[in-house]
Amino acid sequence: MRYIEAASPHDMEAFISGIIPDLLRVKAQVFIDLYVDEPMGDETSLTSFRAMVDMAQTKGGLARRSLFSARRDLLMGVEVDLLQSDQAEHFSRLAHQVINAEAWDRDRQIFGTVESPVLVWVDVPAEVLERALETAREAGALVHARPMQ
Repeated sequence: MRYIEAASPHDMEAFISGIIPDLLRVKAQVFIDLYVDEPMGDETSLTSFRAMVDMAQTKGGLARRSLFSARRDLLMGVEVDLLQSDQAEHFSRLAHQVINAEAWDRDRQIFGTVESPVLVWVDVPAEVLERALETAREAGALVHARPMQ
């Protein structure tokens, strides 16, 4: 497992966007909690946040993780369909800014957030990590991986 550190929230968005193809490749289940502790500063993130909240609150909108379905909180454990380009884009903008986002490969968590707009963790093969880091760097992002201690 490795931490991914970015110089800015925008750089983290580039990393998350870069790892989405690999999450799709393993058919990861992806969830997001649509709550924030800190205000989002840019309009693009706010637009994505509002769109995801609207989808989650709409009848027949987004699925929810069964753990949270019993609690009837429509904004917790919202399942993200990365095959839908708009949802993938919203996830890359929001995952590191909300209170929690995660991805699962069957019964193993492979991506998680740590309530920081510039830090996430991943548990993926080295070549997957390097590909996502390179994609982010090609987009101009300052990102690096470091071991979890």
